[in-house]
Amino acid sequence: MAIPFPKPEPALRIRSSSEIVALDKHFNRRATPTPRNNRLLVASWNIANLGAQARTRGALTVIAHILKRFDLTAVQEINSDYSDFRQIVKLMGAEYDFIMSDTAGNDERLAYVFNRTKVRPEKLFGEVALRPREYPKRNVTVHYRQNRQAKVQTFTDVKFTPFDRNPFIGSFSCNRIDFVLANVHLYFGKFQTSSNEADRLKYARRVLEIYALAKWAKKRSAGGNAWDKDIVLLGDMNIPNMENNEATLKALEEFSWKAVELYGDTNLATTENLTRIGGSNLGNDKTYDQIAFAPTSLKNRITNTGVFDFDSAVFASTWKKLAAANSHAKAVKGFNAYLRYYISDHRPIWVELATN
Repeated sequence: MAIPFPKPEPALRIRSSSEIVALDKHFNRRATPTPRNNRLLVASWNIANLGAQARTRGALTVIAHILKRFDLTAVQEINSDYSDFRQIVKLMGAEYDFIMSDTAGNDERLAYVFNRTKVRPEKLFGEVALRPREYPKRNVTVHYRQNRQAKVQTFTDVKFTPFDRNPFIGSFSCNRIDFVLANVHLYFGKFQTSSNEADRLKYARRVLEIYALAKWAKKRSAGGNAWDKDIVLLGDMNIPNMENNEATLKALEEFSWKAVELYGDTNLATTENLTRIGGSNLGNDKTYDQIAFAPTSLKNRITNTGVFDFDSAVFASTWKKLAAANSHAKAVKGFNAYLRYYISDHRPIWVELATN
């Protein structure tokens, strides 16, 4: 089951109209495109414990406004109780609709939200479920530190454990392009840097999930009976960084799936509490969320990419109160508690595609 974030005190009274004004200003500051003809904005957002935390209507309205910036969004961490998610889509307006999966690990669902005046769902929807004979095995090398020394360990012939949450695939078209998305929330386990071998083995399981996903996508894209060879993997892949020794990233790229460069821009606008976007998490230091394209011509249609740090725009008065009464570190910790509970601990990531 999902483990909700605790409700911070005092409770927050959200004036959604004021937050929407602040968000729109920040969209402009971050040069996030507006929906337009001949362009498609595809996004991914892990909305933490959606349905498992008692979000207010104001919070749901803020989430809905962020989602409306995009034409098609893959959403992760929708709870078994999807009433909040349904309310969000309703708040987005009559032109928006959704398609979702059933529950899996942690009682979570995956979903697609889309503007049906612009995006058309096609005939292929389902889950990636590998047959036992397709379970891959591979060696996994991890890098960690012990007694202040850099260490390397290789686990040999690690066997794939079935997905904790089966990736949810959906086919869509817009104008002159069509494609298949695979919406994922992959197993996390532990960090490879743990000094505990059992924890490092859990990290190896995560690597195998990403490896199995990329291998499946490569096979489907190359197969003669594929619905569409343009397959895009997106979602919370739990890839913590883009460093060369990160085995999760290597597993993704081994089958030629290339992650979009979302995190390298150091020239983004400066805010009160962030100087640049270095990650999709509130700590600004983890690249968990990814969008990866097949080695097909679809990737040549990318015109823009980004990460939207809503946390630099919302709840400004709450931030000012916390900053005035606490050290910076304590203020950030307190502020993040409000962000996690009412909005999310992940930021949406997006890519813009030319459709003409």
